[in-house]
Amino acid sequence: MIPFIPEKIVKKYLGIPYKNRGRGMDGLDCWGLIVNVYKDYGVEVFDLENYDAEWQRHGGNLIMDNYYENWQKVTCYGPGDVVLMRYPRDVVGHAGIFLDRGMFIHATREGVVVSRVKDWLPKIFAFYRWTNIKTKT
Repeated sequence: MIPFIPEKIVKKYLGIPYKNRGRGMDGLDCWGLIVNVYKDYGVEVFDLENYDAEWQRHGGNLIMDNYYENWQKVTCYGPGDVVLMRYPRDVVGHAGIFLDRGMFIHATREGVVVSRVKDWLPKIFAFYRWTNIKTKT
């Protein structure tokens, strides 16, 4: 498991503006945040930017479950696990990263924010852990 340090993640990313398909510090979307945070820890996860239409049409859960065997759905989640949410529709179309103490970070239209898991429980689909970790050499 990657030793995620929630305080470092929040300090670096909190307040960055939202940008559709954003992948840089000038603006991030929800998956861009995940790509960047994992990259900070030397892990390259796939970038859903190329699958955006499929993500929106079928939902992130189908992509995670059917195309990417490297993700494992977990019920006992911890820092760094990806949170998939049914938002804005009833299909999984939003994601964030669990921090700790019931909090997660995600990129919303208001920018990168920290929210309480319990406030999003009706929308949360599942938590996923990256299991095939290949760090950069």
